Amino acid sequence: MSANEEVVCPWCQTEIVWDPEIGPEDECPHCFNELNDYRSIDLKVKLTGQPLRFEEQEYPDSDEDLSLAWDDSDEPLDKYGEKVQHITDEQEEAPECSNCHELLLLAGDEVVSETAFTPVIPKTLGSAFLTGPFTLNVYVCPSCFKVEKILSDTDRLLMVSRIKSE
Repeated sequence: MSANEEVVCPWCQTEIVWDPEIGPEDECPHCFNELNDYRSIDLKVKLTGQPLRFEEQEYPDSDEDLSLAWDDSDEPLDKYGEKVQHITDEQEEAPECSNCHELLLLAGDEVVSETAFTPVIPKTLGSAFLTGPFTLNVYVCPSCFKVEKILSDTDRLLMVSRIKSE
C-alpha cells in the first residue's frame, strides 16, 4: 500500500491520509480499529433479479450454505416496520426509548389509584406534589420491547402547579 493510495477505514468510513515518512499504520487514527484483513470479508454480488445469493466458490472452506442468508423471509419484518412508522406518525408525542433510542409506541393509559400509590411529602413543599389517582401514558419500544411510563399531560400540569404554588 503506497502513501498515494486512497484508503478508507472499513469501520468508520473515514478517508485515511498516510504520512509518507511513517507509511501505512496498522490501525485507523480516527476509530483505532485494525486496518488489515482481520475481521473483514469481501462479498461478490451477482445482479440477476433473483434474491441475493452468495457465490460458493468465493468461500470454499465454509461448511455453511450461506445462499439462503437473504431471502423473502424479511418481508414480514418490513411490514412490521412500516406499521410501526404509521403508528408513530399518528401519535401526538413519540418519546425515544431510553435503551435503544427508537421511537416509542403509545400502548395505552394506566390509572394509579390512591390506594396503590403512597406519595412522598418533601420538606420544601410540606405536601405531596403527586397524589392518586393519576394517569400514566404507557409506551412500548417496537425494537427492544422495553416498557416506559410517562405522567399524562393533565397530571404533569397539575404537578407543576402544585410545586409552584407551595
